[in-house]
Amino acid sequence: METFPAPSAASARGRPRAWLGYAWAVAAATVVTLLAMPLVNHLDLANIVMIYMLALVVIAFRFGKGPAAAAAIVNVAAFDFFFVPPRFSLAVADAQYLLTFAVMLVTGLIIAHLADRLKQQAATAALREQRSHDLYEMARLLSGALADEQIIDAATRFFAQSFNANVLLMVRDRAGTLSIPDSMNPPTVKPPTANGIDMTLARKVFDADTAEAIAAGPVLYVPLKAPMRTRGVLLVTPADASIFADPAQRRQLETVAVLIAIALERVHFVTVAREATVQMEGERLRSGLLAALSHDLRTPLTAILGSAESLQLGAPGLTKDQHFLIDAIRDQARRTNELVENILDMARLESGALTLRREWQSLEEIVGSAIKSRAPALAAHPVEVALPADLPLVECDAMLIERVFVNLLENAAKYTPRGSAIRIRARVEANNLCIDVADSGGGVPHGQESAIFNKFVRASPATDVPGLGLGLAICRTVVEAHGGRIWVENLPAGGADFAFTLPCGNPPPMEIDLPEPP
Repeated sequence: METFPAPSAASARGRPRAWLGYAWAVAAATVVTLLAMPLVNHLDLANIVMIYMLALVVIAFRFGKGPAAAAAIVNVAAFDFFFVPPRFSLAVADAQYLLTFAVMLVTGLIIAHLADRLKQQAATAALREQRSHDLYEMARLLSGALADEQIIDAATRFFAQSFNANVLLMVRDRAGTLSIPDSMNPPTVKPPTANGIDMTLARKVFDADTAEAIAAGPVLYVPLKAPMRTRGVLLVTPADASIFADPAQRRQLETVAVLIAIALERVHFVTVAREATVQMEGERLRSGLLAALSHDLRTPLTAILGSAESLQLGAPGLTKDQHFLIDAIRDQARRTNELVENILDMARLESGALTLRREWQSLEEIVGSAIKSRAPALAAHPVEVALPADLPLVECDAMLIERVFVNLLENAAKYTPRGSAIRIRARVEANNLCIDVADSGGGVPHGQESAIFNKFVRASPATDVPGLGLGLAICRTVVEAHGGRIWVENLPAGGADFAFTLPCGNPPPMEIDLPEPP
């Protein structure tokens, strides 16, 4: 893992002690004096002044304005005492040396001020460069993060080394609420304890539609606001609570928060896309496998059905037990064939290969055809049909809507006692044709009203009733393809009411042949 150098710590280590600079100022004046003493008869006083000024420049650039000002004063005093006649005395024989002293002092102070400004500008530039480098390293690490744990680790290390601060990252979970990831508790990280977190304030920052941080004691609550939504809250606890009073430090904190938020959002969408891709591939593989198996099963099933019927019709003298076995073979083969048809229908609907052939149809004809095709399964259940005479035509694919009725009727026949009635009703509500298929069984278990319309889901998985849990899924797919919806409700008197709607549209006018007048 990359590390982020801390400029504040580095500058603290490199800053000399205050008294050391003044000591060097006195030492520099002493060294210049000792070097110039033997050369006093060979150098002009102006050249000696220049040597003093050179030492002052070195002190100014090395130790700053204070020691440089002290060096200027010490230089003037040493030059006066050791080199200006009368020597070894602070008295001045020639008044023009007073101007020399003044120029030396003013020039020294100016050099000290300029050197200090230049040093401050250099330090500021170095600090800005260090901050830019830290942000670059942070952005580089976040751009390569593939999980929330990597983002949390990079953020924790960055704040610990660049701001000398502990952090706690609260992120949005799948339910849209704040949570603390388990990866925020490694041994090397010391986030604020849960007792020191104001969860009410954290949720307030999280729910607010702004990117403004809120301070509560030593903890700073920073929203992680990404382009799409707020991804969490960053809790920063610096060792020095006044560090973020500096506008530059505050701006860097806000920049880092934006980088973390964008990285969290990118990882979220990458995870969602990966899961969706895996799910789609799994669905495609399962649909293809089921379709291939069902195609291979239809041929032997058709042969079994044909053989059983031929054996029953063309083999006289069979005993009662033999007829019973032939009927059982035929019924099981027919039931298995219906399961295969459901699998094929589901595969076609999901692949999009099945297109709707909408035509204006009479609902009465569709219901009658569905009841007739499933007469053997409905033999033990009286079917009550109540369709109003003024029921309008409906624009639909007759074969698919008939398949909906077939599946609902078979479902009612399977899960209701023998002799119980199945009722079919229809009415028009809000430009929709509403159809009810109700039974007198035990109803749907509470909480399963929506789940039973999913693929391979059955209301009672442990039941002995055969089936794969595809019939209702096919019903929902067909109804929704027609622009309607389907649902189930338990009746107060017992049983379940499967209801679905179909748009009425604008049916064509009915043509009635009237007798010609005499």
